[in-house]
Amino acid sequence: MILKMPILEKVIKIIKNNSNEKENVTQEFFYEKEKNFRKIPPKWSLVAQYKIGPNNYYLYRGEDNLVHLYVSEPEINVTTELLAGLKKDIKEEEKYIIEKYKSGYGKIYPLIIDPNIDEISYSGFTGNISAIHKLVPLRWIIVDIRISKEEADSLAVELARKANKVISISTPYVEGITDDGNRISVSFLNEISHFGSNFVLRKYPEKPLTMSDLLISKVLTPPIAAYLWLLAEAQGFLIISGSMGSGKTTLLQSIASLLPPYSKVITIEDTPELKLINPNWDSFITRPKLPGTEMQEIDLEDLLKYALRRRADYVIVGEVRGKEAKYLAQAATSGYGAMTTIHSDSPEGVITRLSLDPIKLPSLFIKSITAIIQIRNLPSLGGKTIRRVYEISEVDDKNLINIYKLGNQQNDVNNIINNSKKLEIAINRLGFNYSEIYDEFTSRIKFLENNMGKTPEELYVSLSRFYVEKYGDVL
Repeated sequence: MILKMPILEKVIKIIKNNSNEKENVTQEFFYEKEKNFRKIPPKWSLVAQYKIGPNNYYLYRGEDNLVHLYVSEPEINVTTELLAGLKKDIKEEEKYIIEKYKSGYGKIYPLIIDPNIDEISYSGFTGNISAIHKLVPLRWIIVDIRISKEEADSLAVELARKANKVISISTPYVEGITDDGNRISVSFLNEISHFGSNFVLRKYPEKPLTMSDLLISKVLTPPIAAYLWLLAEAQGFLIISGSMGSGKTTLLQSIASLLPPYSKVITIEDTPELKLINPNWDSFITRPKLPGTEMQEIDLEDLLKYALRRRADYVIVGEVRGKEAKYLAQAATSGYGAMTTIHSDSPEGVITRLSLDPIKLPSLFIKSITAIIQIRNLPSLGGKTIRRVYEISEVDDKNLINIYKLGNQQNDVNNIINNSKKLEIAINRLGFNYSEIYDEFTSRIKFLENNMGKTPEELYVSLSRFYVEKYGDVL
């Protein structure tokens, strides 16, 4: 659904002036393709307006009381001369059209270049695009961009190509990372999807998110971040649990951003999502077997076995779903720091999943888990959704000991220290006496508070200085 710009501007002006003329503005909503004219909804209001390049973006609340996004793009005829770069004195609008045409993203290109958009989805059900927008966090909004079945088929093929994948009737779905760093999940035609070709594209920031960013957005508090930092640095076995889209990978990456810069970190993933700031980082990804070829399939188990033969301090698996959990637990019991994520709604659910098929982790390995961190998306005021570390439980002889729960009045430093058994183990591993635990804990809290909002580069410099001052230089 698209708005004609003169009328949109008039309505925006009316809203700002609190005028009653809005009722007189009619028949200016229309579908781009079908040209079916509709009346302006009787109740709607502008939420936000911003500009990126030659595009104007409008977030508005429609008559359904939901937030929608409308994008106004420049209307310029694409000529051979323009695309070939033969035209002199190219305007900003013309440059945008060239970049859009060459990008391969088609109609979703204005969403690709918008840093406020985190995720883009097309299901084929309504023909509209949906998106996750930073101003409406963790909720899908409808974008007034419509895609036909034919356009969806072409875009599915192009997205797969951008991720160096081939999608077809014989291979009707693919996942991967595009050449510009976006994660895609695409299905083709009606082979596995009732509504035809569809896709989800998740954008990743150019710079990796660190603990500094999560503290600013209050995903967790400095004391909890310091607690997780101590456990992780002391080569504990941490499992982050949550639902799809709850921020598990982001939290995993943020904890990893606090590891010593001089340590060796290996990450193992199906699809590369983790971006670390550690200079001694090795990133490994699985490789599926291609139909009709003799290429060997390389899965998470293979890569974990390979990683255990390398000299590393920490091994991080993006997500465990099967037998690879056993090899990660072996790494944890062999002296490696180990971290991963898992889909579950509670620490108790994590233990259950690890105990049952297809993982079926022996109880000895379950005992090796240091802590389970539960992260959730929670409803907030104004219909918004917020992301928070909800609870943390340590594993003690297969029993769970709750260390932290959101909203609990006893979440201060002293209570965390008194309730935690793993913290004492971590402190000893790091070479401190138990009598120093409070000072060590609070010194890290102070460091985190002083570095909130720092860029990855700034955090790396501060972190390097922190470790040298803490443990001394080797030279």
